[in-house]
Amino acid sequence: GDYPTFIKDLCSACGACWIVCPNKAIKRKKEEVGKIYLNKKQNFYLITGIAKAGLEETGPVVIKTKEFALDFAKKVKADYILFDTAPGTHCPVISALMDCDFAYCVTEPTPMGAYDLNLILDLCQKLRIPAKVILNQADLGDKKRVQAITEKFKIKIEKEILYSKEIVEAYSKGRLSELNF
Repeated sequence: GDYPTFIKDLCSACGACWIVCPNKAIKRKKEEVGKIYLNKKQNFYLITGIAKAGLEETGPVVIKTKEFALDFAKKVKADYILFDTAPGTHCPVISALMDCDFAYCVTEPTPMGAYDLNLILDLCQKLRIPAKVILNQADLGDKKRVQAITEKFKIKIEKEILYSKEIVEAYSKGRLSELNF
């Protein structure tokens, strides 16, 4: 037979391949796949992990960013740590959820939002992570699907955020931090 082929772009850095290889033929290799940034505004710290353009598997960036954030939070004695992820239930989302005490699942009243909400609430249930729902742009679309899903999981919509042109404009100009809520 053929030798196994390693596809670097699909590596999630889980470590399984170098653990199970009986000949220890697969070695860890350090490679820059992204950068971690730390920003501060008043008493709010924002730590962001950005993957290199074109990187298909962002798991290693999520893992390292989370490690950095947890270490930093201990250093500054933070009361809370929030991890924001892309929508869905892919590996980087699971990595971000691991060892969390609680999850806020943010969704919108759209068919895709409802679909993703069902998946993430199911995942939280399987991981035994309590969750609450925040409904973004709550006044645009149909809330019935989202309400049906929250009823199915016996949780409520914790907060509804209405559409705001002011927030959209501030976001598009990179000025969210200048808004007063």
